[in-house]
Amino acid sequence: MLSFEVRGSGWKPRVLAAVLGLGLLAGCQAKPLYGSMAGTTQSIAVSEADSRVEQMVRNELVLGFGGEQKNAAYRLDLDVTSSVTGLLPGGVDNEFSAARTTVTANYALKSESTGETVKSGSRFIDAQLDLPSQNFAQERAKLEAEDRAARQVAALVRADIAAILAR
Repeated sequence: MLSFEVRGSGWKPRVLAAVLGLGLLAGCQAKPLYGSMAGTTQSIAVSEADSRVEQMVRNELVLGFGGEQKNAAYRLDLDVTSSVTGLLPGGVDNEFSAARTTVTANYALKSESTGETVKSGSRFIDAQLDLPSQNFAQERAKLEAEDRAARQVAALVRADIAAILAR
């Protein structure tokens, strides 16, 4: 007899139970934490952006909320700032060889029907970057660091809003 053959008569009910269990699990599905975005009950409109970094954060939030919303139940007023700070001075001219970019998002979630502020807060993310000697490479490194920080700060804001709307 091969090692994978089953002895005894108790194996058939166990196989049947396993198949039925898998059938029940197939009906499970994932849903957004803050409800369905298809209707207007939990829909969120995000304010227009004034800068490139704010547009990056806005795009991430709009995509996370299920796209642009016409008749939204909530409005998210967003103000995003970005700054670059030099670190590790060195070299002949005391130039910076590394830097940190900080993206800060101040937000206020307001109900469209009542106008009251449901949630407001501020989130920030630091992203480190190397500053090579070439000017174009420095600018590109700063842009990429801002993009990384913008995506991360948008995820934090989205998580804050999801936690409030899930209540």
